[in-house]
Amino acid sequence: MSPGPSLKRALIIDDDDHIRELLQTLLETAGFEVETLSDGIDAVELKKDYHVILLDMKMPIFDAGRLTDYWRMTDPAILRRVILLSGYSRLASDRDFGTFASIAKPFDYRKLLLTVDECVRQPPSS
Repeated sequence: MSPGPSLKRALIIDDDDHIRELLQTLLETAGFEVETLSDGIDAVELKKDYHVILLDMKMPIFDAGRLTDYWRMTDPAILRRVILLSGYSRLASDRDFGTFASIAKPFDYRKLLLTVDECVRQPPSS
């Protein structure tokens, strides 16, 4: 799955309404078209390609571990576009999820935007 060249598209998957809104505003200000979901179960089958996916580690139904495991089996190229967000940094560091990066909450918005930019600038997978 590779994103189209014109618009930068981002997907935010987080069960916290406030975090979703904050991230959406931050990315829209940076020029992204943003979509949001409140749980990983809604992202099992992506209908679009995204330049970056911000994925919360802990969600009530289908957490980042389950979702990244699913994508690893079905479409591992997606993982190159995923940035994990976690207030549970110990959990994120105990396992390699195969994602582009992990950022601990609370995050510095400048660091987050730099990581998002690095993710978007990666060459497309072959």
